[in-house]
Amino acid sequence: MLSKKIYPAVYLLLIAIFLSLPILALAREQQETRLAAARESEGELGQQSTESKNQEIGPGAGKGQGQRQGLRQGQGQQRPANQQPLPTQNFFRFLFSSKLITMLVIGLVALVLLLTGKMDNRTRIPFLVVATFLYGVSANLGLKLFSGFSMHPSPICAITKPLLYGLRTPMLATLAVILFLTIIGPKLFCSYVCPVGAIQELIAMLADKLKIRRRKPSFRLSQTVRVLIFLAFIAFSWTAIIHTIYQGQVRALSLYDYINAFEGFKWNLQPTLLDNLFHFLPLILTLAFAFFTYRPYCYYVCPVGLFTNVLEQVAIFRVVKKKDGCNDCQVCVDRSPCPAVAEILKDAVLVPDCFSCTVCTRGCPRSQLKFGR
Repeated sequence: MLSKKIYPAVYLLLIAIFLSLPILALAREQQETRLAAARESEGELGQQSTESKNQEIGPGAGKGQGQRQGLRQGQGQQRPANQQPLPTQNFFRFLFSSKLITMLVIGLVALVLLLTGKMDNRTRIPFLVVATFLYGVSANLGLKLFSGFSMHPSPICAITKPLLYGLRTPMLATLAVILFLTIIGPKLFCSYVCPVGAIQELIAMLADKLKIRRRKPSFRLSQTVRVLIFLAFIAFSWTAIIHTIYQGQVRALSLYDYINAFEGFKWNLQPTLLDNLFHFLPLILTLAFAFFTYRPYCYYVCPVGLFTNVLEQVAIFRVVKKKDGCNDCQVCVDRSPCPAVAEILKDAVLVPDCFSCTVCTRGCPRSQLKFGR
């Protein structure tokens, strides 16, 4: 009875958060526009002040001073091209970009197949391959067709960078897609859209074909490690223990910058060996460990996994147990690669991450598990 009262309130809260994202983006855009206008007006005032001083000095000021003034003005005109562009891109324009639209389409089609019972390994593999290619590989090919599929902002950046640098439109739009797909389905973004998650799932299937024995993640251990990493990110980044110096100013860095497996999908080589190590090693280690444990990066590291694990507890559609038909044979628990099934059978309050692999729903001898409400 309590859950019937809690769930509507949670859904209303999540809907309010979802609807507030474009409002926050628009407010941020207006703030940036005002700051840009203020800087431009200050520049015009400075230029007028310089001209008035030159008029006071008179024509005898000399040719060299006029050249120096022209040089300064030329530098002032070129400087904005060397600076980072202001994040004034419209929220809905970014939300309707090719990258985010295809993410939504893939997630929704996967949900339909899950609910109709037509998702199996033969169907899942094309989804996982397409997600890995579109959101991990395609931007490196240099083709105009895939120019909108760059890794930035990566899902990890969409979660962590707003905590450091404020609310930016691309981050908010990416967060909106992650939130929407997680709320309507069983972790749809992480399961069928995320390139790091997709390639780990493909490796898990390959490991099963090769009969490599994989360990099932301990949710208590993985959740502890994942939370501790996130807390370390807050502590190190907010206090600027991890930082860089940019234009004479100290800027905090994200701890996840050093363990971001998504960056490994950017094939551009870094200037030093150490930079290349930081760039590619997280993805390489993720792929290696994926042969021996199920989705190691998702369970032990990724803040998106931590965020979506909270949201999936109130997802509209997920794996559910039919009433009064289970004989507790534990076949589905033994076959499933994840620790979620045992808690689903117990009707636990907090269920570990479920990645909609369909092993439990297809493996139950009595068909007592299904994707539903």
